[in-house]
Amino acid sequence: MAISVHDPEVRSPQFSSSRMHVQIGDDFIQAGWTAGQNQCYNSLCPAGIVLVRSDIPLGGLRGPPGVRGSTQIVYDTYGLLKDKANGNWWLEFGGIQIGFWPANIFQQSLANSVEWGGEVYSASLPGPRMGNGYFPLLDPVDDAHVCNITLVDESFKVDKMVKNIETFSDNNHSYKVYEDLDSGLPVGHIIYFGGPGKM
Repeated sequence: MAISVHDPEVRSPQFSSSRMHVQIGDDFIQAGWTAGQNQCYNSLCPAGIVLVRSDIPLGGLRGPPGVRGSTQIVYDTYGLLKDKANGNWWLEFGGIQIGFWPANIFQQSLANSVEWGGEVYSASLPGPRMGNGYFPLLDPVDDAHVCNITLVDESFKVDKMVKNIETFSDNNHSYKVYEDLDSGLPVGHIIYFGGPGKM
């Protein structure tokens, strides 16, 4: 996936993230960017990842975030790929394999589901902003979004359209999510998300 990079305002102990979540039985892997200190993404908690690259720091800032309405969209690209030979789950950033979760830490070998989009956490209301802090207008220039989403099935066949999805928000007053299966843009299937929360 490619995910637009933003810097939503959060207060401790909140977080706001844009991520890919792969559910593997009762276990899961998440990769993406996050704002705030109460999170468990990439290597920011003891999650069993074995890093093979020290020159690409996980959880660090990789440049300025995108600005709503700017013609320059800032992206991070992530991949979570299962190794055909040994079943390890590799984390790719920018097309470079930077670490893996060993197959033996998971109770099952195949993923049940994959989620793309935003996630927020607040110990109590009000909730933080999600994405760029605005409701989506269905335009990549204006909205937080995920594009180039791709699945690889259990036979290792690649699906770049990923048509079998559903959108979900558990708080439609503060956050929205929409999809555009055929955007007409070279980025394929787009998922738009975001919202002001209740700061």
